[in-house]
Amino acid sequence: MQKCLLFLLVIFAFSAQAQKDTLRIKNIAYSSPFEETHLKAWQTGNQNKLALLLAVNGSATEAELERAQGSLLELFTILEVSKIKEKPLAKQVKLIFDTTHKRFLKKYEEIASFDQILKTGTYNCVSATALYALVLERYNIAYEIKQLPTHVYLVADPAGANIMMESTNPSGGYFAPDARFKKSYVEYLQKGKLVSDEEVKTKGVEGVFKEQFKADKAISFQQLAALQYYNEGVKQYEDQSYEKAGKAFQKAYLLYPTNETRYLLTSALGQQMDGINYDKLEQVELLTSYYAMQPGDAYRDEFTNDFKIMTQKHLLDKPDTAFYNKIYASFLSTARDSVSYKDIAYVYHFHNGRVQALNNQYVASLAYLTKAYAYNPASTELTGLIKSVVYEGLGRGRFKGDLVKSVEDYKQRFSFFNTDPTFHNACLMAFARATHNAFEADNRAEGKKMLASVENLYKVDKGDLTARMMGDLHVMACQSYFRAKSAASIKEFAKKGLVYDPNNEHLKTLATMPANVRF
Repeated sequence: MQKCLLFLLVIFAFSAQAQKDTLRIKNIAYSSPFEETHLKAWQTGNQNKLALLLAVNGSATEAELERAQGSLLELFTILEVSKIKEKPLAKQVKLIFDTTHKRFLKKYEEIASFDQILKTGTYNCVSATALYALVLERYNIAYEIKQLPTHVYLVADPAGANIMMESTNPSGGYFAPDARFKKSYVEYLQKGKLVSDEEVKTKGVEGVFKEQFKADKAISFQQLAALQYYNEGVKQYEDQSYEKAGKAFQKAYLLYPTNETRYLLTSALGQQMDGINYDKLEQVELLTSYYAMQPGDAYRDEFTNDFKIMTQKHLLDKPDTAFYNKIYASFLSTARDSVSYKDIAYVYHFHNGRVQALNNQYVASLAYLTKAYAYNPASTELTGLIKSVVYEGLGRGRFKGDLVKSVEDYKQRFSFFNTDPTFHNACLMAFARATHNAFEADNRAEGKKMLASVENLYKVDKGDLTARMMGDLHVMACQSYFRAKSAASIKEFAKKGLVYDPNNEHLKTLATMPANVRF
């Protein structure tokens, strides 16, 4: 007896969890331009079923597609000569089965892609079922593709005559997974919360495994085509060709996303990661693809921790900004949920902000830290760094930019500054320096603006600004207006200064200066 499939051909039905947790497949490694063209076309609705079946063969070309179409046309011609359309439905199906089998199905092999039927007559249950489906469609005969644990077959006219079209005898063989495989698979389902711990405790590993592998259901043509990739992946996996297996399982999952295919894909990816150091982008993408295929929130912490390790290596220890940005893009695009996305984005922006701050690039630093704050406003580490950068900027001798707007912007961006006395004091001293600089440069309009800000903040809390310092700022204003020969302004600022520093002799002298003094 022949067994239809080499390995586990049981593909899980779409459970509610599988539907909710269907993943994006990234970095598809196409085996040929033909495969890339037709798989992408299939995803966009331009569905050529014959091309989809041929695509699994890495050497397939458009010329081969034309030859395959020609072979089918020859079969259709034979059927037309037999006056198939004039026969009752049951006889139409019998004629299709017999003629197709005689013309194409010569030799059964467990692993056989669709193109081999047309070239050598070599087939298995998947490729033969696909061929029958194409012919039935030609004559508008309804059908269902049925999937069993180790077999695929077709039923013509499922709502009426229910005629089974068996290309092979499935009863003679099946794959018997060992205890280790069963245990590993059930643990995978538990980790992904696809079965509960209580369920495993109650039913046991054997009971859960048997229950999960029950399968006798209808599948679509696309899902049937996916089984070709699945079988190819299994073959390569058994041959320990894990890279080829992973590529095949990727495409199987793309066409038919199931828990079992995901499990085998992650296993193939995991086998490839042994011993690599992630110094190349393809290695990083191998890792992120592995994490992307995990069920539920499995490995969420490990995902973030690995990104932190790469941040340390490629941004902090031996900086390579271009490569690190590619690493970030790879991790971010495969983040499984909003939690992982925020974690990765936070790490990226926090450490970039830190690097910029160490290089005294405070504007660039704050741009990164602002984004980090949006992802994790509760981080005390981040709050401390933001304060450090802002205080450093405010504490410079000459503030770059519009100080008034910047202070308001800080308070709007970071709410903790609104109740922070240290920030208040830093702003007070920054405005005091700006007042001094403006009047020293005879930029009197700016000086008045800065001094007004100082006075407003001083009323709220004097901070480290003493009465003498307030008086000296007004002395600076008087000196500037002296150079402008404005006696009225000199007297005005002198009197205002005495409110803060009544014992300032310079201000007393200037305040009593005659209004008609000549300069």
